[in-house]
Amino acid sequence: MSAELAPTLDEVAPRGAIPNWQPATTVDDYIRNCREGLEEYSDRRFAKLMGWPRVQVFRAKLIAEIPKALFERLMADDSGVRISTKALADIALALRRGRDWADIERCPHCGEVLRVRYHVSEAAGRVITAWLNESQS
Repeated sequence: MSAELAPTLDEVAPRGAIPNWQPATTVDDYIRNCREGLEEYSDRRFAKLMGWPRVQVFRAKLIAEIPKALFERLMADDSGVRISTKALADIALALRRGRDWADIERCPHCGEVLRVRYHVSEAAGRVITAWLNESQS
């Protein structure tokens, strides 16, 4: 594109319309900049500002998908479930993918099932099943 066809800054935004901003150094500033269109949102940048590994942002997004009533039931002291952020993210993935979600390891020769790794613990499974039964009735 030639220089004479490129719009000038004054044509794109009149003087004073773009504040003198700098890339955010805090999470609050970053979110505000993203909302105002000054910065494009990035999980990597958000994680860096929070001091988290990127997988924690991924898990937080998954945990946000869990219905509020189920989340509160899982976190209740009387549920008997000790739950981590990884376990909550696995529950969200199981809800997204279906009831029987697990990793199945098979023999490379005959195809027989060697091991099944469920991503939801038995205690959490009981709480989820009870919640599903209550919500369906």
